[in-house]
Amino acid sequence: MTRVVLALDCGTHAVRSIVFDADTGRSTICASEDIPLHFPRAGWVEVDPEVVAASAIRVLRSALAWAANSGHRVIGLGIADMRETAFAWSRSGQQPLYPGVMWMSQQSEPVVRRWRDQGLEPLIRQRTGLSNDTFFFGSKVAWMLEHVPIVRAAAEAGDLAVGTVDAWLVNRLTGGQVHRTDVSNASRTQLLDLRTGRWDPELGIALGIPLDCLPEVMPSMAPYGVTHPAVCGQEVPITGVLADQQASLLGHGCETRGTAKATFGTSGVVSLNTGPEILLQDGLVTSIGWGDGRSPLVYEIEGSAFHSGYTMSWMSEHTGHPVRFDLADDPPEKAAGDRVYVLPSFTVMGAPRWPKGRGAAITGLAMDTTTTEIMRAGVEAMAFQAYDLFAAIGHATDDTTELNVDGGGAGNDFLCGMLADLLGREVVRPDGGELTSVGVAKAVLRGLGEQTEPYWGQDRAAARRFRPRANRYAREGYERWVELIGAILGESAAAPALQS
Repeated sequence: MTRVVLALDCGTHAVRSIVFDADTGRSTICASEDIPLHFPRAGWVEVDPEVVAASAIRVLRSALAWAANSGHRVIGLGIADMRETAFAWSRSGQQPLYPGVMWMSQQSEPVVRRWRDQGLEPLIRQRTGLSNDTFFFGSKVAWMLEHVPIVRAAAEAGDLAVGTVDAWLVNRLTGGQVHRTDVSNASRTQLLDLRTGRWDPELGIALGIPLDCLPEVMPSMAPYGVTHPAVCGQEVPITGVLADQQASLLGHGCETRGTAKATFGTSGVVSLNTGPEILLQDGLVTSIGWGDGRSPLVYEIEGSAFHSGYTMSWMSEHTGHPVRFDLADDPPEKAAGDRVYVLPSFTVMGAPRWPKGRGAAITGLAMDTTTTEIMRAGVEAMAFQAYDLFAAIGHATDDTTELNVDGGGAGNDFLCGMLADLLGREVVRPDGGELTSVGVAKAVLRGLGEQTEPYWGQDRAAARRFRPRANRYAREGYERWVELIGAILGESAAAPALQS
């Protein structure tokens, strides 16, 4: 009987279940469900926790049924999740007390401003590696405590549980028996001391968040609990939990210091493994990559461009044309000043420049501009943003290090080729592209005490490699794009060098 592990991947817009052969790493996607988001006010983005849980349970049950019908034995389950989204629920009833506040929601801006005025930014930055921004979990919880009476009442009664998506799902899948999170998710909350991997009492007091409502922090690879038969249909040990970007880093095989990957999903994220060393740089954030409970914690430094793949989705929706992935041919040679450019700052553009302006822009339109040129400019913006992020941290890598890519946008050959030209190094796109799920499946096996090779779950020989070309088009376009960010959006000051 074949041994398999299950990966539950809960992203921004969908939750999926994937089954992996424990020995070979071969995978099968079993089920997927979309997750609808809600926009109650301008800048607010919320999700129904019950919908997230119900969808996760259904796709998990589908995977379990597929495994049973195929004669496989399920030995473990892992969860990879979108980070920073904040859920609040009752410990006694396991019922949500407010909609989940999504990672991109800006409703906690008043909290962020107050913390800035109180001089808390240096404490948050030095202790957690994060910035004082609505992007992160802590300000969202503080906002709920201040603005949602039922959440505040539950906290006063000692009945409040808060957590990221992984903690909510672990709690639901175990029938309410477990309130736990992993160190990678916990490191995105503004409440975890990076150096100890534990909740920080001083931060809890300073930010007004009682630590007793937070989940227990666990290694990424460890026994979290067992799924409840009444919920999932059978008992399966949960032995791996990772935040999605850290899961992708592990899935790519970026397990040594200096290895890096870029993910082109809804947002675009470049991550670099810094090993046991904590590196800080303005404009970027530092987090825990993963922990196994035995070895020292693995750290990463990263930058997020808030709108990457979303740029192409927006264009498709508003132009009525499908997103084109056949733009591999070299574009017409136009001078940098005569080309179309997209500045995808739909809400906040993100790292590493954090321009002050709001609102996306398309510039360089002419009488003969075509839809293809505009879409190409959107793809180029994705490459420019990824290069911007990599350039900010790239000097911490070896010059020969390749950049691994994944996510839906990485399927675009033109994007990968242009990024290779900008970087001057190879861009590697693994076959299949389900690297987030591969990473959490590896965590499941390691949580069960089994070792996996760095490239477990990948057919490395089938990976597509994009080699840099002597091409001025990409470099000149990037330089013009940077000028436009400063002129139109108001670029902030350049970031200083890395600090240990």
